[in-house]
Parts: sequence; structure tokens; C-alpha cells
Amino acid sequence: MERTPTGWRVAARAGWSATVAGSRKSLIGRVASGWDRDVVQLASGDATSRLCNAVFNAERDEALVFKGDALKLSKDGDISVSCDGPLQITVLRDYVKVHRNLPWFQPLDRSRFPRPPSGWSSWFAYIFDINEEEIRRNADCLAENLKPYGCEWMQIDDGWQGRGEGFGTNRDWFKTCRAKFPRGMKACADYIRSKGFRPGIWCVPFSQSNTAMWQRTPRLFVHRADGGTPGDTTTALVADNVKVSDGDRFVEWFGHYVIDPTGREGQAYLRKLFRMLCDEWGYEFVKIDGQGWMPGLYARYRPQLCDPTQDGDRAYRMAMAACKDVMGPDRFLLNCGHGWSSVGQCEGIRTGPDAVRNWTGFTTAVDCTYRWLWMNTIAFYTDPDMVCVSDVLPYEQARAWSVLLAITGQMLQTSEKMASLGADRLDLLRRIFPAADIRPMEFYPLDDKVRPPIFDLKVAQPGVGTWDVVACFNWGEKEVRTFELTPAKLGLEPGAYLWLDVFHGALLEPKDGRIDVEVPPTASRVISVWPVANHPQFVGSDRHLTQGLVDVESVTWDARRRVLHGVSRVVANDTGRVRLHVPDGYTVATPGVEQHGRLAVLTLRRERSEDVTWEVAFKRQKRNA
Repeated sequence: MERTPTGWRVAARAGWSATVAGSRKSLIGRVASGWDRDVVQLASGDATSRLCNAVFNAERDEALVFKGDALKLSKDGDISVSCDGPLQITVLRDYVKVHRNLPWFQPLDRSRFPRPPSGWSSWFAYIFDINEEEIRRNADCLAENLKPYGCEWMQIDDGWQGRGEGFGTNRDWFKTCRAKFPRGMKACADYIRSKGFRPGIWCVPFSQSNTAMWQRTPRLFVHRADGGTPGDTTTALVADNVKVSDGDRFVEWFGHYVIDPTGREGQAYLRKLFRMLCDEWGYEFVKIDGQGWMPGLYARYRPQLCDPTQDGDRAYRMAMAACKDVMGPDRFLLNCGHGWSSVGQCEGIRTGPDAVRNWTGFTTAVDCTYRWLWMNTIAFYTDPDMVCVSDVLPYEQARAWSVLLAITGQMLQTSEKMASLGADRLDLLRRIFPAADIRPMEFYPLDDKVRPPIFDLKVAQPGVGTWDVVACFNWGEKEVRTFELTPAKLGLEPGAYLWLDVFHGALLEPKDGRIDVEVPPTASRVISVWPVANHPQFVGSDRHLTQGLVDVESVTWDARRRVLHGVSRVVANDTGRVRLHVPDGYTVATPGVEQHGRLAVLTLRRERSEDVTWEVAFKRQKRNA
């Protein structure tokens, strides 16, 4: 092994393999796009790909990049590397902090929240017109229709405070709008919890609109040099490329006064607020808004802060620390609005602006997914905003939106008036809840100008098998687009594969080893890909778009008895289908299992949610003489 300026070079004349020591917690992926820029790779479990050439360790913030002929990375405990001939290894230390310019990076602690939250928010359904009665109505409907599928959270958004309006003159968080919430916010949290959900609430904790408080406790707030409030300024506020160019607009939305977290008064205020929200009222999820410009604001008014030794980022982190310290590790903090300086202090970060309920709004969620998916589950859970499935969108567009959230494994929130949601739209939600345990394999920001159209989720499910779920998106609005899928394009090992159209539940016949997938404008198609076994095999479940990742616990083939045995988690009264491939020479022998050519379907329906053990027997067909 030869030392080089950036790593090592291993000389070898023939093929060889080695193990990367201490790599059990490392992830296989890429730090830059490869030869095919159309494909975005994701993984669940110890999945790998022939397109991958790097190993990333979040705890060390270090990436190893490998270069060699016929390179292959695999993981069974530690990661193994093999190639033909010489191997070049490049070491990228402080990969996220320095190479990706996220200086506050810390690995996400997933011990309390092993998956992204899956839930409901009031915002897009009601905007400011939310009230206690609507919260109760939606809680009842969610409990019946979506909770069994993995909906866990209910979050009350803007409109609960003060006059119930969403304006900067109405940002006193210690006043509840009694006309809309007559029993108070604790009673709402209690009702949400009584329905089996964990309650969440929204606020802008670093703002206030109470003029008496400003006059009574001046050291609580940020001041301009002339003693006024930043809310009066007409000078642009710039932070993280977010501009508020008009002082009135700043007051209109954010709030007239800004909390100074560097003094005792500011720290005490924030702790008091979060004790009220979490300890007294019982909210377990807090979404804090208006975060994007806060570090820049504190930097701008640093000379007037109680502690001017703190720069903008550190002053902001002092504010976040006060909030999170009260919340503790078992409550979820969502930072809404580009709060990159809060990394390590919150479990989730909103990665883009509001995604309004139309195709343009969806592409907003798409673009922030491209920019920040590389940090999902690694530094924080990424929040591309709420999925819209209601009939304000054509069905194909609503389905595309749901597919994006399901295939990427980001935070999953819907915001619909649940009682008025049509059966077909409700079913879109049922097939993507809960958010699955999915991580990125592309450890870099993707190009949101090009928008790679293929998302390839690689699943390695212990006790079940390995498969790919491939989502093809047509971002165009006029022309049908055809995608060519091959094993090589998807980084699969050479060999035979089964290709299944997930939406239609039908096997596809490859031509010359490829599949052509036609996708209409503003739509998506999903194909699952399975290595061919020499016996009947499991090829997916329609319970969840990931085809078995969240509901299938085990699948085994008993060659002696010719029986396929499985265990599936079934939702009460849901017509769940397990799909099985029946190769040539076999036929289904179990009554009640439908067989159509080489595809068999077992329907699992129970009156209650439970784990169901199933068996399907097969018999050999006699060959013609």
C-alpha cells in the first residue's frame, strides 16, 4: 500500500478483496454522481449497488472514495471492497462540515425517533381557520381511517394564538384564541392523545407582538442601535439567502419584536414558553417557524445583544438550546425554514418554502428534496412540506406527490380535511403511511435544475430478501416520456430479474434485458425488480408502496414440502395482497389463491390488525412427453 497526498494506492495485478476496518456503522453510497445522472439511489438495510464507490461514516464525518476496475462494495457487518487490479483510495475528512459546508453537522440520534414522523397538520387544509371542533373532527376521522396504517402525529398550526389570526401583530404565544379553542390548548392535546396520536403545535418562538412586554422588559428583546425594534426597520434582512426587503412585511408575518436569547431574560422567556407548550399543555412535537433569517438577524444586531461576544450562529444556537433543553430528547423539534445552524439541536428541518397545493407547489417539494435528501436520517429528518392528495390536483399528480414521499423516506405529513377526502385519495395515503426506514445513497446535493427522474430504492430486508422499488417521474407538462431500465442502469448484479408494474400488479416482459416505461406528463410509474429464484417466490405486497418493507416480516421457501411461508402485518379490514411469482414447472395448489399465468395473488383480510402467518403450497406440473 502506497501513501498518496489524498489517501492510498493499493497495487495488485489480479483481483483482490479487503475489509474496511471499523465500518459497521458506515454507509455505502456515492459522494458525486456517476456515469448515469438520471438515477437517484436510496437504501433500506444493508443494500448496495454496483454504482456506488464510497463509504461514509457520520460519526467520524469521513468519506472514503474508491477507484478501481470492476469495483464492488458489499456489507455483512463490516464493509468489504473488491476490484480487479490497482485500487485508489481518497480520504475526505470533515466531509459534511467542510466539503459540504454544513459546519454545525452532528449525526442524528435516532434512538428515540428511529423513523421520520408520519402525521397530519392543520395548515393547508385550514390555514388560519382552524378551531377546536375541526381538530376533534379530524382526530376522529384519522383514528378510524389512517391511524391503523401508521399515522402517529397530529399537529395544530397557525391560528390558535391570540385573535386566531396569522399576522405579526398577533404573535403573543401566551394568549389562546378562546373563540376558536374554548377548552384551551391542553384540552386539544388531551383529545388528540385520547385518539391514540401524539399531539403537536406550531409557533414562532423568537418573536413577540406584546408591546407592553417590550416596554416592561427591554432586555428581553433585540434592539437597533437607536433603541428601536428590528421590526420597524426598512433595511433588508439577509440570512441563508432569505431576504425580507420591507419592514412592514416583516412585522406583518413574523412579529414586531425579536427575543434576545443571549441574556438571562431571553433564556427565561424561551424556557417558560416551552414549559407551557410541552410540560403544561402536553405537546410532544413542536414546529417552530420563521427560522431562516434568525442567525442573520442576530449577526446584524450583534453589537446590541445582551452578550455581543456571540456571533449570529451561536446566538441562534443559544435560543435553540433553551427550547430543546425543556423539550428533552423524547419530544420532536421541527425547525421550519432553512435552519441549518440548528443542526444537532433538532430532529427535523424544513428544507424549502411552503409547497402550495398545485403542480408548481409539488415541484417546490421536489427541488428541496434534490437539494437536501443527502442529509435525511444522517443529520436530521428532511421535511419537504406536506403531501397533497386531494382533488385540487388531478389524480396522477396527487399520486406522483405521494410516490415521492414514500420512495425517499422523508418526513411524512398530510394536511387534508379528512372527512371530505375521496376513497381513492385516502387510499393514496394508506399506501405511503408510515414513512419507511430509508436512507440516501447519494451523499451530496442533487441537481435541482436537471431533476434526475429515476429514484431507485434498494431494499435488503432480513428474513425476506432483496429487491428494488424504482419510481420514474415525468417532470414535463406536455410530452409522454419513456424510460429505459436495465440491471446495469440500476447498479444491479448481472443476472435474471423479474419486473413488476406496481400500480397494475402485473409482470412485465423485458426485451433484450431492458424494460421501457412510458410515463404521461406530470405523472409517475413504479416498477419493482426482483432477482429470479429457481422456485416460487415473494414479489411484493400492496400494503405499502415499498412492496413489503413495512409489513412483511419473513418469507421462506420449504423445498421439501414445496410451500412458501410468510408472516405479514395486516391492517384491519384492508384487502392486502401478497404477490407471488410462479415459475415454469409449478402451479398453485392452495385453494383460494388466484393464479394468472406466472403471477399468483394471496389476499389477506382480517377484522383486526394483527400479524398473519400464511402458507401457499405449490405442485410440480408434469412435463409433456
